[in-house]
Amino acid sequence: MRVKEWMTPPPQIPATASVAEARQRAEAQNLAVLFVVDEQSRLLGFLTRRALTAAPSPELPVEKLLTPPQDVLTPEDPIERAAVLLEHYLVLPVVDPERRLVGVLSKDRLLQALTHLAAIGEEGLRIRLRPHEPSEIYRALAILAEERAELVAVLRGLEGEVILHVQGVREPQRLRQRLEEALR
Repeated sequence: MRVKEWMTPPPQIPATASVAEARQRAEAQNLAVLFVVDEQSRLLGFLTRRALTAAPSPELPVEKLLTPPQDVLTPEDPIERAAVLLEHYLVLPVVDPERRLVGVLSKDRLLQALTHLAAIGEEGLRIRLRPHEPSEIYRALAILAEERAELVAVLRGLEGEVILHVQGVREPQRLRQRLEEALR
């Protein structure tokens, strides 16, 4: 899954805009962050609502207040990279190879992506396994195939736990028993 599938249009403002314009836009659209771009839509930095409020003059161009971004994403980045980076931010800019701002990815959209990736909210059976060695997972998958269970997601839990989300299981108790026996 790629960032481009989950990014949204960026809240951007030209570098030449005034603090007053930026404040008005941020308030009207209830934005915590505005991204500042040049004439070619290349990302220069960002402004927070706090920075706009603390600005010494409403006529000041926003380029004088912006903070350069520490991290950016590209549309082709895997969503897992975004998850690691978004631990430290509310939103991250998404730029193309020329650093043109093409979107943003927020924590809310990331959560939606991870929910989709893990098939959270979908019906099915979740089976927790504690394999002693990696090859045991292959035995578990073979049993799922024999039982004609559809594997929806595989998740890693804490301390080596593996969670299999499956659908189409006719006899859940029998499947659990077979898996327990295979992983002894």
